[in-house]
Amino acid sequence: MSFSSHYSILLVAVPLAFAALCPIVGMWKRELCFPFSVAGAAAACFFIFSLWGKVISKGVVSYTPGGWKPPLGIQIRIDYVGLFMASIIGAVGLAVLVYSWRYVSRELDAEKIPYYYTLYMLLFASMLGFVVTGDIFNMFVFMEIFSISSYALVAITGQRRAVRAAFKYLLMGATSSVMVLLGIAFLYSTVGSLNMEDIAGRLAMGGYTSVASIALVLFLIGFAVKAALFPVHIWLPDAHSIAPSPISAVLSALVIKMGVLGILRIFFTVYTPGFAGIEGTWTALLQAIAWCAAISIVLASIMAIIQRDFKVMIAYSSIAHIGYILLGICMLTDKGLTGGLYNILAHALGKGCFFLVAGIIIYKHDLRRITSLRGLGRSMPVTAGAFAVASLSIVGLPPSAGFIAKWYILWGCLQKQHYVFMVMVLLGSLLSAIYCFRVVYYMFFVGSHSAEIDEGPATMIVPAASFAAATLFFGIFATLVLPSLSSAAQALLAG
Repeated sequence: MSFSSHYSILLVAVPLAFAALCPIVGMWKRELCFPFSVAGAAAACFFIFSLWGKVISKGVVSYTPGGWKPPLGIQIRIDYVGLFMASIIGAVGLAVLVYSWRYVSRELDAEKIPYYYTLYMLLFASMLGFVVTGDIFNMFVFMEIFSISSYALVAITGQRRAVRAAFKYLLMGATSSVMVLLGIAFLYSTVGSLNMEDIAGRLAMGGYTSVASIALVLFLIGFAVKAALFPVHIWLPDAHSIAPSPISAVLSALVIKMGVLGILRIFFTVYTPGFAGIEGTWTALLQAIAWCAAISIVLASIMAIIQRDFKVMIAYSSIAHIGYILLGICMLTDKGLTGGLYNILAHALGKGCFFLVAGIIIYKHDLRRITSLRGLGRSMPVTAGAFAVASLSIVGLPPSAGFIAKWYILWGCLQKQHYVFMVMVLLGSLLSAIYCFRVVYYMFFVGSHSAEIDEGPATMIVPAASFAAATLFFGIFATLVLPSLSSAAQALLAG
């Protein structure tokens, strides 16, 4: 067996090992925590991107640690969706880690820096584990690891408002965890298996209708909280706006997408479309998600417009974009599902850029109010320009990735003749233009900041500018990704 055959487990095991060793490195020499963490994240990225050839040729790559075959043993199961998500986690996670170096060196007390990198690597590794695991209990374990890491990172500054936001996040997260764990318990008590594919096979044999329906509702509630879907989104505005900006970027770009993936796995892998016995419940719950998603798009966009704090505005925008993603998925068409998946990428890049830009502005000028951003386009042209470019994707204008995603979501709505949803998507885009271009207006067309260039450090500018450029790249060269996502969508719909 070649070394490359172990990449599936190494992409999780290596960053976990680096997370475990980071405190020891910090005790020896605190300054080494950053390069040590970057090395671990870079190694994970190597393993992730090396797997694309196998997944494209085979469709699914499976790995069983210790040789124990499922359902008795643990299974790593990497399909198009899992590797797509892992690739986003790897690329965005590594870029934000580089961005963190100068930011946390100034914003955190020196003794907290090793804890920051340890928690960050735990968060990074556990999200990777969550997207590639093949059984629901390990999915729950990884969910708990990235959740606890997130709570701690939100509160890491120790400020009262940060601790309060983290506590609210923890309470909602605990509720989510209980719901998911109860769902697992209900399923395991009846089918006697934790492997997703095995559970799907046993459920298809029938006889579990009532228990399966209860478990499905519990899973939906639990993962909806993680995704910050309306009306269980109340934890997000405080957590995302008060956390250190690199953590805000990771929470928005990556962590809330784990809730979306959880819904995908449960509804399309464990239960599968058209599951005998509960088709009515399955369809009704997806319709409920679709309406909650559509309401999220409009209400969260309105809330973003009325905000005065830059980061709070971005936080509410994240709630709206979870709505776009889930609405596309719930259309149950290949176009809608492809658009929902593509918006995961578009939003990760666009909203990641937004929070990194906010962090640079806070780092340089300690400004958070939108009206205080006047004239920053003159003194910080790259930073402000990155925000302007990323705004195209968040609004959904060509030639950005966000435009491609929304086009496919609208196409999916049209296929199902859901014209009300189409109107709500278009209205959401109009509202997005108002809050995004209001900031652009203040940056470039109002005020008289010094014309002297005063950008942030290169390690902060480059990740933000790269995310902005990537929104254009994946808009212009969408065909690099769309065929794989279309295949993934068709496979999910086929069950």
